Amino acid sequence: MITIDEKRCTQCGLCIPICVRKILQEGDSSIQIIDPALCLYCGHCKAVCPTDAPQFSEGNEEFTTVPSKEEIPSAAPFLRFLRNRRSLRLYQDKSVEKEKLQMLVEAGRFAPTGSNRQACEYVVVSGRKKLDKVCKIAIGNLQAQGEGIRKVIDKLNREKKPLPEELVARQTLPPVWERIAKKWGEGVDQLLHHAPALIIVHMKKGLATTPEIDAAIASTQMVLLAETSGLGTCYIGFLIWAIENSKELKDFLKIPTDHRSLVAFTVGYPDVQFLRMVYRNPAKVNWIGDFLE
Repeated sequence: MITIDEKRCTQCGLCIPICVRKILQEGDSSIQIIDPALCLYCGHCKAVCPTDAPQFSEGNEEFTTVPSKEEIPSAAPFLRFLRNRRSLRLYQDKSVEKEKLQMLVEAGRFAPTGSNRQACEYVVVSGRKKLDKVCKIAIGNLQAQGEGIRKVIDKLNREKKPLPEELVARQTLPPVWERIAKKWGEGVDQLLHHAPALIIVHMKKGLATTPEIDAAIASTQMVLLAETSGLGTCYIGFLIWAIENSKELKDFLKIPTDHRSLVAFTVGYPDVQFLRMVYRNPAKVNWIGDFLE
């Protein structure tokens, strides 16, 4: 619930134009709330108010002062920092402190979400005993999925029918999953790369307006914060395929059946030192309108 503290409000009006839902207006003694039920609790009004007049039923203490300009990195060094991040597949045999993992979750928690739904939930797995169990279930499930894909493709080929669009991209995956399974049998983890920790972002189906985007933004903030803590990360898309196809794996990870897993990434201390930043293909951009040079 949002309210306006009339004793603090000076009716400066700064909060009115920045309100996302346009529910604030001038009143006789303070800013008035037209329809509190429409409030997104984004806190924009509270963030611009010089006297901290907008008050929420909870969370007021988290609206701390913004960092100074000196604390914010300039554009060029920050871009270099973004280019420095690489997917890590070589980890030290060293556990990640719970405090650092908790900080990563906090980075995800403070990420923006569509309509401020804040639907992201997290699973954090630490220790190879649990992670080996995840690997065993996931790899077995991927093998089964691969066999299913092969059978469908063989059937379509015999009938001389074209592959559906979703199978065109997946037809190369069965041999990859078989290789991962073979290596797993040899004691090599090519799914989670022997990482000491794993984080999964999931959310209840239908709760978020933009689930994929929300999870992507949250995980991006998390993996970037990991870089500042001396940690490395790697997104594991195959694990999401397995989780969403395996009730056993969902149950083991304590992900409710009515939730959808969206992002998974490993976390750990690097066992390699990268000396060069990443290369990417030039951006494909259509510039429309007038621009300052």
